Amino acid sequence: MAWHLGFLVSWLVVFSSGFTEVCPNIITRSQWGAAAFIGSPSYLSLPVPYLFIHHTYQPSKPCTTFEQCASEMRSMQRYHQQTNGWSDIGYSFVAGSDGNLYEGRGWNWVGAHTYGYNSRGYGVSFIGDYTSTLPVTSAMNMVRYDFTSCAVNGGRLSSSYSLYGHRQATSTDCPGNAFYRQIQTWERYQSYLP
Repeated sequence: MAWHLGFLVSWLVVFSSGFTEVCPNIITRSQWGAAAFIGSPSYLSLPVPYLFIHHTYQPSKPCTTFEQCASEMRSMQRYHQQTNGWSDIGYSFVAGSDGNLYEGRGWNWVGAHTYGYNSRGYGVSFIGDYTSTLPVTSAMNMVRYDFTSCAVNGGRLSSSYSLYGHRQATSTDCPGNAFYRQIQTWERYQSYLP
């Protein structure tokens, strides 16, 4: 409950400070039916310098409606909490193929998405397996342009941020071979992770 209040306060501060940047349509935790965070979350020190791109792998098919995506978010959260033993869904945000960005841990809380970098970056995942195909263009553009612009202009992501694929930080195929090749063409992609 306390972290929900913190999230609300952070939004009030953002809006009262005159921040009017156009952001992607972000579906809040309450809108997708999130369970409570287990324990107490840790605050990120903003702005963060890194953005990590992931794919969920399972489910392998992208969700194309709010109902499908919200159901996948609840399923992911259950898996992360009950099977992995994490306090919450690991990702900061999750992109659906329905045109929405789903709040995971959100703007202010340390995630569990990229070992060694959770407290220094956002982890944005795309629902689906992108080993041999790409996410829909609209979802990629939402994260590549709208999310990053919103995050930078809102003081959450450093204006000199670096972008990486999850595989650059640990032994994994994430975000899938096809998608990883694609993000290598994105602005701010870096081949070396410090």
